[in-house]
Order: sequence, then structure tokens, then C-alpha cells
Amino acid sequence: MSYDRADFDYSTDADPLPKGHAGTHIGMFLAWAVQHGLVSDFHRQHSAALLARLQRREITGRQFFEAACPGRFSETDLNDEGNQFVQYYYVDEAGRRGEYFADYKTTLAARLPSFWHVADTWENYEKIAAVITRRYEQWKNPRARKRWWQFWKSR
Repeated sequence: MSYDRADFDYSTDADPLPKGHAGTHIGMFLAWAVQHGLVSDFHRQHSAALLARLQRREITGRQFFEAACPGRFSETDLNDEGNQFVQYYYVDEAGRRGEYFADYKTTLAARLPSFWHVADTWENYEKIAAVITRRYEQWKNPRARKRWWQFWKSR
């Protein structure tokens, strides 16, 4: 099952975007998953050199995604726990965009022309990684998740 793809160019003649822009949000999520031990055995075996470069921050998450995941983010990229978290946060029950996309937009793209204009930098990664980590902790802790859900409903 494919969670997301990066094979579309959202540029226009009036507003050209950098090559690979459609993979930035995927790469940042994937980099976070790697940093938290949620990457699949497949990547540990077949992408070990790229994983090492990513962990040393010699490449960005998007660069890892482009090199190791031929344009698709799928269940083969993560371990069981990572895939369960994706089902909670990255995609909704219908397989559409989950809360990650709203968090990404609010955290990184709020003052930009679009979601696709976010620069693929480690500085931006740090901002969204803090949000993903909070969501992950909520997911891991059912009591915190319940409090978060009650807060969310009351807004």
C-alpha cells in the first residue's frame, strides 16, 4: 500500500518550484521515522549507506526518499510500529491525508505561498520533528491521546 507519492510537479510558469518539492514533506516524515528507529529492515539491509548519511545529516530526508524509495512512501519503508503510527497520523481511516499534513502546513508553510514552498532544510526538519514527536508520544500514551482528543473536540 502506498501512503504518498512525489511524482507530481506543482510548479507553474509564474511560480517555478525547486526540483523535488513534492517529496519534501514525505522526506521530513521519513527522516523523523529513521531517527526514531521506525525504518524497515528492508532499508536497514538495502539502504544502509544512505541511512548512515541521513543520520549524520549529510543528506536530507527528501534526498534519502528520492534515492531509496522510488517516488513512493509505502508500508515497505517502515517497521510495524512505524506503519501503525502512519495509520494514526499520516493517513486517515479512508487513506487520505491525516493530521500530519495540517501540522506540516501550520508549522512550516503558514507564511509561504503554498504547502509546496517549504525548503528542504534541517532547520525546517527540526521544527516539524518536534511536532511529530509530540504526536507520536500522544499516540504511544493512550491517556495523553484521550486528553488531546478532548482538547481537539473542544476547539
